[in-house]
Amino acid sequence: MTFDAKARPFILMLMLTFSQGSMPARAADNNLPPYEQNLRRLSSVVGALMYLDPLCNQSDPKDWYFHMAALLEAENADDSRTRQLKDRFNKSYQTFSHTYRSCNEQARKITELYHAEGQALLTTLKLKHAR
Repeated sequence: MTFDAKARPFILMLMLTFSQGSMPARAADNNLPPYEQNLRRLSSVVGALMYLDPLCNQSDPKDWYFHMAALLEAENADDSRTRQLKDRFNKSYQTFSHTYRSCNEQARKITELYHAEGQALLTTLKLKHAR
């Protein structure tokens, strides 16, 4: 594949950004518990539900905040991991708050799917912690 001369600096910059950015993350991930990906995903799901569930099911958004706080407390993660989990929670919340202003069929379906996924992730995490 060939690129014109104007595109080459941009592509080189992207390659350098991705190659430098992924190296430290991989090194840091070696010290993480094996269930970290499930925990990160659960943080995102809870963040989405903090916005979507009150929108579609009239639940109290504070309940979802308290679920996330309990998750962080139970995990007792270091500052870096706590920040990453909070970032996933916040990003997910913000994404859905920018996308949906009212509950529609799609928002209802996503809410149902996230409830099911959240329960499945909790079950998986409980099983791994119980060992």
